[in-house]
Amino acid sequence: MSGAQSPVSPAPQQSKTEPSDGYPEQKHAGAVGYGPEYGKGASTGDKIAGFKEEVKGKLFHKPELVQHGQEMRTGALKKNAMEDDKNNPFQTAKEDSGDSEKNAGAHEEVQAATTAPAGTQKAERQAQGQNDSDVKHIG
Repeated sequence: MSGAQSPVSPAPQQSKTEPSDGYPEQKHAGAVGYGPEYGKGASTGDKIAGFKEEVKGKLFHKPELVQHGQEMRTGALKKNAMEDDKNNPFQTAKEDSGDSEKNAGAHEEVQAATTAPAGTQKAERQAQGQNDSDVKHIG
């Protein structure tokens, strides 16, 4: 057995299509689709609106409007908004402190408004919680 080599597998070789520095990290969950970069740039609607705003700024000689339109076209506004959302994820979920204090001690039952005009028999039956339809069931 001096001629037999040890059963050690050879080092894995790169395929002909694989880049020399390897593939980048996969950031999707296995499903191939839009990927994590979808929707991060300026959409076609944003580009058109930005162009309109830029032209309007040039016509009225307002450089701040031209700058805002340029930022809309390039997607800089969208990028800044997304960065702000990353920094403060709970900024949009605001609680009204006045409502929470007002409702904290209230334990009363709330009923829905009646649909029948006040003073009619149907409104009285709805207020009492009785059957408000005149449907008779057989059976």
